[in-house]
Order: sequence, then structure tokens, then C-alpha cells
Amino acid sequence: MGVARAMRRFSVEIPDPLREEEEEESELTRGMKPTAYRNGKVHTRPVRQRSRFVQKDGHCNVEFINLSEKSQRYLTDLFTTCVDIRWRWMFLIFSFTFVVSWLIFGFSFWLIASLHGDLAPPPEPGSEETPAPPCFLQVTSFMAAFLFSLETQTSIGYGFRSVTEECPLAVLTVVLQCIVGCIIDAFIIGAIMAKIAKPKKRNETLVFTENATIALRDGKLCLMWRVANLRKSHLVEAHVRAQLLQVRDIAVKGSFIHKASRKY
Repeated sequence: MGVARAMRRFSVEIPDPLREEEEEESELTRGMKPTAYRNGKVHTRPVRQRSRFVQKDGHCNVEFINLSEKSQRYLTDLFTTCVDIRWRWMFLIFSFTFVVSWLIFGFSFWLIASLHGDLAPPPEPGSEETPAPPCFLQVTSFMAAFLFSLETQTSIGYGFRSVTEECPLAVLTVVLQCIVGCIIDAFIIGAIMAKIAKPKKRNETLVFTENATIALRDGKLCLMWRVANLRKSHLVEAHVRAQLLQVRDIAVKGSFIHKASRKY
């Protein structure tokens, strides 16, 4: 059972602008008379509803505006950004990263083969010209180079596309692709595992009472509500924190700001 003290003041009453606005709105609502028209319908002025500071699912209804370099701040901590984003964006980044890496190294293999002359047409039969050994076997087009890049990074190895010792640059590119592929795998798998282990849906099995009550407890007025765990497993080292929002104006260097701070 969550408990927070409800404070009462008998001698001095501190004015609260939010409470005064609510009282004025309630007085206007009570004093407002409905207007009756000839068609028999009664029209009343709609009451303005205030937006919630904290949603019922626990998310804070606060947006940051006029923040400079917001996107760069998220990209600086890329791993945490990948953990916090939705699954659909995570799978999109997962697929996009691998496809881009395959295309980049496939283009590199195709460029090396093209500069070495592996993509030139074979000599006509009967000619005395002997072709030079190729850098890649069975790589005669960009599509073949892309397939060789995919097979190298995913360790598929169908058996008929391979690199030869003719071009050291091609061997170095294959080694570089293996290293980059391991780094991408470690980053993506780590982000997915951290995202799976993060219990975002744990609050679905934690229910609160719809209404809170104020009653005497140990001779003091306390705000009380109940919290229940629907699962059979026990919560270990659970911490309960309550925050009372009390809006008040504070003068800071000639300007008034709203401050809400009181924790239990």
C-alpha cells in the first residue's frame, strides 16, 4: 500500500494560483445558465479540460521544445537510442545497416575486379593472348560482386566464388569486411538483447487503485492507494516513489516561473 502524507494548514493558507483558477472555473460553471432555444435543445458552454502531467501508463506528458542540436545529442549516444526506439525502427536499422555494408563492399570488389581487367570479355579462341589470373573467381558483374560480398560477410560460402592471391588489395578488402561484419553483429545483437531485457511491459501486470483516499493513519492524515502485482513472482528490492505536483510561482531575477517539487 502506498502512503503519502496529506498536509493541512489551519492558521495560514497559502494562495495557490492553480486552485484559484479551478475555483473560478467551477463558479463560472455553476453560475452559467443554460440557454434554451425554440427547437427544445439546451446549449451550455463547454468546460476546458486540462491536460495530464503524467499519463495513466506512467509516461510523462512533457515535450522539449527549442532545444538546440537535439538530433546530434541522440546520435552521440547511438546505442541507447537504438535501445529506446520502437521495434519497427530497430528492425529497419538492422536491415538497412547490413544491406548498406553488403553494397559498399560489393562495389569495392567490383571496382577492384574492373581495374584489374577481370570484367573484360574473354579472348577469342585461337588467339595467342593469354588472360591474366583474376582477382576473384566467378565474379564477372556487379551482381556477382554483391553476392560475393554477402557470402563473405555472412560466412555462407557456396564454393565457386572466392578471392585469389593475385591481388593483395582484394585480400585486404576481404579481411576488412570480416572485421566490419563482426563489429556490426556485436552492436546489433547487443542492442537487441538489451532491448529484450528491458522490461517496458512490466507495468502491464502492476495495477493501481482507480481512486485514492485520505484517511487517518497513526494519527495523521495520509493519502493512500493500493498497488497489486498480478504475477506470481515476487518483486525483489521494489522501490515506491510518489511525487506531489504543487504549482506555485517563484520570482527569479524579475521573472516568474512555475515550480512543482515535492517527493515522498
